[in-house]
Amino acid sequence: MRILILGIGQSNFLNQLYASIHHFKGEDKFDFSINSYREFSKKSPDLTFLPYEQFLDFQFENPSQIKFKKALFKFSKTKFFWKSLFCYLVQGLSWRDIKRKLGDLAKTKFVVDNEITPLDFDIIHFHYCIPENLSPIYFFNRKAKVICSFWGSDLLRSDGVENYFFVRAALERADKITVQTMEMAELLFCKFGRKFKDKLKTLRFTLSKDIFNEINDCKTDSELISRFKKKFAIPEDKLIIALGHNGFSQNNHVLMLNEIAKLSDKEMEYFHFIIHASYGANQAYLTSLKERNISNLNIITEFFDPKEIALLRLSTDLLVQMPTTDALSAAMTEILYCGNSVVCGAWLPYGFLRRKGVNYYELEDFADLKQFLLFFKQKLETIKLDNIENKNLIIANLFPEVTTPEWIKLFKDI
Repeated sequence: MRILILGIGQSNFLNQLYASIHHFKGEDKFDFSINSYREFSKKSPDLTFLPYEQFLDFQFENPSQIKFKKALFKFSKTKFFWKSLFCYLVQGLSWRDIKRKLGDLAKTKFVVDNEITPLDFDIIHFHYCIPENLSPIYFFNRKAKVICSFWGSDLLRSDGVENYFFVRAALERADKITVQTMEMAELLFCKFGRKFKDKLKTLRFTLSKDIFNEINDCKTDSELISRFKKKFAIPEDKLIIALGHNGFSQNNHVLMLNEIAKLSDKEMEYFHFIIHASYGANQAYLTSLKERNISNLNIITEFFDPKEIALLRLSTDLLVQMPTTDALSAAMTEILYCGNSVVCGAWLPYGFLRRKGVNYYELEDFADLKQFLLFFKQKLETIKLDNIENKNLIIANLFPEVTTPEWIKLFKDI
């Protein structure tokens, strides 16, 4: 079975998913090819060890003028052309913008018809479902089976007339749709209609075990953890509080810091705060965080490998996870696996973990953060006892041995 991966070709989600399928015991029936592959790591990978048969780079922008005009003419004879035109008109776009957008769709149709369809893939798997990622989906013939997989913010943050029209049209073409939690499923139904219920599967993305294995290896090595803390100026004698899990402003660092600043000088002495902004933050945002003059705030911008991430998780007593939106945070599961603690926004769709018995805390409002930090300090030993089962529950519900067979079944049953 030959599967083409379109949308976002981002290694930190996709390598672990497709590698786990590719290497799953008794499964050698899948060949994966990926478009626009993007590596998230410190160094260039050895591509021979990745689970992809082909690394493709379809150019959706630049057919010749003659080919483009032919593609535009063919596109103009379809119902989808006129529906798209109406969508753009409803938004009040200028004719210049409308021509550009219709032209981009025509170019995409050309690439699908002339470059992708002849490769005769059995399944097309789209990741991160926003209009620009989904544009090829409208032009595949019915022979190709199509899966649309939402990651989180594509469903939780994206809105507007154009998003609604094009994503809904893509879901109508899709044979299967995946989301990570039942809360995300309900949001999808609210936005796009319950008519998609029969197509929808709730599947967790497969977690890479690399970081969890490193946690196992490093957990009892107190000297190694101490060296790591010293290298990154993390004190040994304070409670280490991580604020979010990357540098994107949607982590709501500013709202957290506003509440942290309300701690008295004496209360502040018990805590040390970390923002690991290895990706997602621009320099202006980092500067604005540093200018808040919280003396025990440590902003780390270095990109970590799996061992360093494991050491950071082991060094973290509490993760404050209160982004605007999220699906199911890998950083959160790593912290909990260590036996350490998480407090998250009650609006986040983490109910899957709660229903499985995983121990974590929720806050309904940022104004409650100061009081929770003081509670955490006072009840730390009791909280550690409550966290003991988290590791086994994460293994039982989120490790590849559980999630990968569900993805294999999806591909086989489509």
